[in-house]
Amino acid sequence: MICEQGDVVSLNFSPSVRHEPADRHYGVVISPWEVNSMSALTVLAPVTSLDNHYPLHVRIADGNCIYGFVQCEAIRAMDLGARELGGSAEVIGTLDDDTMQQIMARVLIVVGLD
Repeated sequence: MICEQGDVVSLNFSPSVRHEPADRHYGVVISPWEVNSMSALTVLAPVTSLDNHYPLHVRIADGNCIYGFVQCEAIRAMDLGARELGGSAEVIGTLDDDTMQQIMARVLIVVGLD
């Protein structure tokens, strides 16, 4: 499973601890296809359905394949290919460009590149 930046995947985030997302959630791919095609790991940010007004969360714009808020501070590298083989990962759509720009701007803040 090689994803493109902006793809939305449904996958099982478990195992996880404390504040990490657990069980099946949506995730937004933030690493570009060029990186994803060279590595077994894909970098993504989980999506929550709760609006807690956290400044690093991005609301997914209406008209996209899912509703929710992207948790840009909770980025994770995951082996989507292995999860797909296990039946716990699938691509369900792609986010619009404006939402992705907002997500990537916050991700850059999180990793200290802003």
